[in-house]
Parts: sequence; structure tokens; C-alpha cells
Amino acid sequence: MPRFPAVLCLFAAAILLPCLLPLAVHSALRNLPSEALRSPPAGRAGLGEAGAKKGPNSALAIRGRLAPPERANAAFLWERASDRKVPVAIDPETGTFEAGDLPLGLWDLVVETPWGRLEGVDMTPILSEYDILIPRKYRTPDLGLPAQGEFTEEDRNWIERHVLEVKRYESRVRILALHGTADVAVVLVELTQDEPFVGEKGDEVTWRVEKRVYEKKYGGWAQFRTRVLHRRRVPKAEWQSWGWQFEPALGGFAVTDDRTEPIVVEFEIPAAPAAEKGLTGSRSPSPLGKGER
Repeated sequence: MPRFPAVLCLFAAAILLPCLLPLAVHSALRNLPSEALRSPPAGRAGLGEAGAKKGPNSALAIRGRLAPPERANAAFLWERASDRKVPVAIDPETGTFEAGDLPLGLWDLVVETPWGRLEGVDMTPILSEYDILIPRKYRTPDLGLPAQGEFTEEDRNWIERHVLEVKRYESRVRILALHGTADVAVVLVELTQDEPFVGEKGDEVTWRVEKRVYEKKYGGWAQFRTRVLHRRRVPKAEWQSWGWQFEPALGGFAVTDDRTEPIVVEFEIPAAPAAEKGLTGSRSPSPLGKGER
């Protein structure tokens, strides 16, 4: 029993110290001169001096003009890696727009038109969308620098065969865009199942658009990664009514910390969607359903 008083004292200290410590700090602060409480610590600047928060960087901006302006009903910028969307205000008289102080990343411009959706898509042949975040001085051919070299007709044929000739669930597979270099290629693929399938409810269609990245190693091409951009399951008549053009010229705007000037975009919106770039209906796609994107 001789150790009981010591244990009791420790237990009491553990309870009382958290209560007494704030009182001691408050008492010490009350005894400090008022100047000490108002002044920043030595060696540090207050707000409005060297340590002040920096203003917006005008170079981290995307501006431009969409013509004719009556075909641009609304627009937003989309950074797909983080799924961040920034609304864009378009001047109804001139079609000009500007979005400033954007976060770093690869941005696509999406425009709502009278006939449907005009969607920018990044077709830059890179392995990772995050490479642009690497400071320029640290980039190497294996990390951060864009792939170089010629994308030959043989390369194109190999990738087209892999996309179009491999047996898949979908009844129709189509290449919407294909860009590449000697080592990296990017393919935008449309996959449609418009024939009867298990679990079909009425006259339904499953429709998917993917962006596939291929890498060439040891003389052959291999699929490196795939990103599903859109996936829908809707009645066939509804799907046929959509106007939806995927446009590489409106995608892949790289906002990086080493930019010195804003990105400038000039684009003429077509009177109708191009058949080789998507769907040729006359209205915007319906809102997303469960499990769709």
C-alpha cells in the first residue's frame, strides 16, 4: 500500500493539468505589452508586405472567341483528372469569353449549342495527365517531356486493327480520333450495342466513349490505360436524337505554372455535328442516370 499515495497524486495531476494550463496561458498573455500582441514576430512580414497573399495570375487563363455567337448557348471548362468544372460566360454579341486564375491541369472546353453538345477532348499523346504538373527543369524523356518521333502508317494500322478487329460485347465499334508519336498514341473510341442483349428493357442502347492510351515498347504497341469519358444506357430513339461532337481542337489546354501568357482559343461552331466525330442528332443529351457518366 505505500505506493497508493503516489499513484493518487499522479491521477490527480492528470486531471487538473488540462484545466489549469489554459488559465496559466491566459494570465501570461494579459501581462504582455499590447504592442507585442499587435506586431508580427521578428523576421516575418505582415499582410500587405512581402508575406501578403499573391493576387490572381493572369497567365493561368483561357480566353477566346466562339463564332458565330448565336451557336454558343453556354459553356464550361472541364479538368477531367480532378473532375473540376468551371462555368464560362460567353458574350452574346461577340462570342468572346475568358476564364482566369485556373488551377493547374489539362482543360477541355464544352459548349452547349442549338443542335446539342460540342465537347473538347484532349488527344495529346502523353502517358499521364499529371506530367504537366512536374516543374519544367525536372522533366526528362521518361518523365514529363512529350513523346517525340513520327507516328507511321504501320503504327496507325496496328492500333486500328487492335481496336476494330478484337471481338467485343458491342455490336459496333468506331474510332472518332487517333493521334500519336513514335512511342505513344491516343485513341478516342465509340462502342455501341444497338442489338438485343441480356437484361434489355424495351428498345435500349448501351453507348460508351473511351479514351485509350497506347505505348510502344520493344517494337510493339500495348494498351497502357483506358478512361471512360461517357457511358449511357437509354432508349434507342432518345440516343438517336442526340447531337454530340467530340472535338480535339477544343481540348488539352495545358495550364502550367511556367506559363507567361493566357491560352487563346478561336473556334467556329458548325451548323450541325460532324458524323465522323460523334452523334448527328439535333438536341443535347439527357441528364445522367444511375451508373452513367
